[in-house]
Amino acid sequence: MVATSFLITSCGKDGATGPAGAAGAQGPAGPAGSKGDKGDKGDTGTANVIYSDWLDVGFSPDTVHTPGGGIDTLGYYAGIEAPKLDLTMLTTGEMHLYVNINTADDPVIAPLPYADENGVIIRYIAYTGVFEIHSNIDPGTQQDNNGVKYQQYRYVLVPGGSAARMKNVVDWNNYAAVKAYLNLKD
Repeated sequence: MVATSFLITSCGKDGATGPAGAAGAQGPAGPAGSKGDKGDKGDTGTANVIYSDWLDVGFSPDTVHTPGGGIDTLGYYAGIEAPKLDLTMLTTGEMHLYVNINTADDPVIAPLPYADENGVIIRYIAYTGVFEIHSNIDPGTQQDNNGVKYQQYRYVLVPGGSAARMKNVVDWNNYAAVKAYLNLKD
């Protein structure tokens, strides 16, 4: 009892804080997945996505000779070369073509195929190395007197990387959503 009372009376809070003690030894590494450890390999990203600049495209008339010796225009066509559009891309990837109906400074982007209320139709087919575009009007790139261009085209190629997903995560008909999803630059 005397020792206990001695300890209680000698443990007051009246003294100054003593000096810091020496650092202890390094502890063992934490479990896998803790800060600093390498995690599991993630899903394939969009690093292999291929996209063109906004391209000037000129269209040619698709004509036939009439029995009376005249020439009748059936529509218009153009081709966009796409060197990475190979057999593998055609059979396992995704191909998308867009038209900027307006200017680069004030874009109005439409996915192809395109049809409007005035009867304008622009569609495409893809084959090795080329997007072939067909239309019932001449939708080629135009340039005004100030050098501002209208109706430029861009393609996006997405290589196949894994089996199909259960849910489509992007609306490929919405260029803004595609641009954000694939981190495309203008």
